[in-house]
Parts: sequence; structure tokens; C-alpha cells
Amino acid sequence: MNNIDNNKEDKNTEENIWKIRDRIQKLEVIKDKIIEFLIKSEKLDGINRDMWISDVKEFYYNVVSAWEMLNSAMRGKITRLDDARSFLHGARSRLAQSTSEIRTFNNDEASKLILIAESNFEDCWDAFYSVFNLLIPSNKVVEFISEVIAISDTLYRLPCSVCGETAVEFKIGYGRFDKEESLVFTGITHSRSFNKNLANELFKILKNKDLLGIHNFLKKYHGYEGLDAYCPECNKIYCWEHYNAREEFDDGFYDCTYGVCPYGHKRMIDD
Repeated sequence: MNNIDNNKEDKNTEENIWKIRDRIQKLEVIKDKIIEFLIKSEKLDGINRDMWISDVKEFYYNVVSAWEMLNSAMRGKITRLDDARSFLHGARSRLAQSTSEIRTFNNDEASKLILIAESNFEDCWDAFYSVFNLLIPSNKVVEFISEVIAISDTLYRLPCSVCGETAVEFKIGYGRFDKEESLVFTGITHSRSFNKNLANELFKILKNKDLLGIHNFLKKYHGYEGLDAYCPECNKIYCWEHYNAREEFDDGFYDCTYGVCPYGHKRMIDD
């Protein structure tokens, strides 16, 4: 591609980023309408009203921050691309929390607000991802991705089968609240520590690159959902983004997280 073509492509990308602002303005309008709805509600006490208003504001400001990071990525700070995606995923989570709160009013006005907010955000999401796909550096394209990467005898990583980014890590070390060395698991939804004595059992499975075995190990010692980044039907690992992970809320409180893999297989990955 010559310089003229590159300049045209850059200009088109910049224009697409700028047009996202129009979608963000629509989100600002619906954000203000939701806040107005919450303020006039007699159902809420002052504490809950403030909390729910804060949730919808956080949703909106996450989108704004995603746009700012995307704009920086376009101007050469390509590392900000990951920050943009993180803010956008954070916005989707906060929107899910806010809509679960609004849904408790169970009336037509609340339903209309939810419908508009979700529809406008999906338009915004699609616009962001059209630009993400243009800005992803070519050197991030991975031709072969190993199921399990042994960094050392006590540190293993499971990369996403789509992008190659680390989705899961197992290591001997210290979790956040550990006073002694543990077997530490870090997944796409949460982290936790296991008794260090279980390490030999797990590491044998990891050395064999047995993803189903790892899943069953976590089902046995952790919980029914097993390995959160794993799709049993695909026998593949996915990161948060490529598992299309979505948090669900009930009356504003976290309920669970579902994942839908690129092939459409859906399951609960955290409860």
C-alpha cells in the first residue's frame, strides 16, 4: 500500500472515530433521562437514588473514556487500544447493572428507557469495534497458538485460541490474601488460591495440555462452572473479549457471568 492509500485509510479511520461522538451524545441524552427518572421517583430513598445515579453515570463516563483512549491510539499511542476496549467492556457491565436497577420499577417508562439505552449502546459498541479492527497491529496476528504455555515448572498460561493473549494463569505463589505459598488460579472472571499440595495433580494435567482435564480439576476443587475461559464444546480457551463474556445483575446486584464463544456455544462461566 502506498503513502497516498495509507493517508486515505488514516483519514477514514479518524473520521470514523470522530463520528462515534454522535453516538456518545445519544448516550448522554439517555443517561440524563434516566437520571431525571430516578430523581423524580418516590420509590427510592436517598441512598439508593444516589447509588443508582452513580451507576448510570459510570456507564456513560466509561464510554467517554473508551473514546478518549481510542483517539489516543489513532494518534500513535497504540497501547491505548487495549485501554479503550477495557473501558468499553466496563461500560457494558455498568449498563447491565443500571438496567437491572431500572427494571425493578416495572412500568412502561422504565422499559422504554432500558430499550433506548441498550439500543444506543449496541450502536456505539459496533462503531467502536469497526475502528478497533482497523487499528489492530498486524504483528498481533498469531498463526499458531499453543493450548498451554509452560513458562516454568511452576507457572503455566493458557492463551486465548483467537488472539493469543493470556486468558488463564496457574502458578505457585501468593494470592491477594495468602500468607503462605499457594496454587494460584487467575481466570477471566476471578482469581483464587488452592492448597499448594494440589499443584502436582494440576501440573501433570497442564503438561499433557489436557484442557478438559483442567476444566474437570476446577469443577472438582473449585465449583460447577469449572474453568471460566474454557468452552467444553469447542475444547478451546477464550479471553474475556472473545468469549463475549457478559455480567448479569438482579436488582442491581451481581448475579452471574455468561460466555458465548465465537461458534455460538453459551454457558455460565461464573456464578
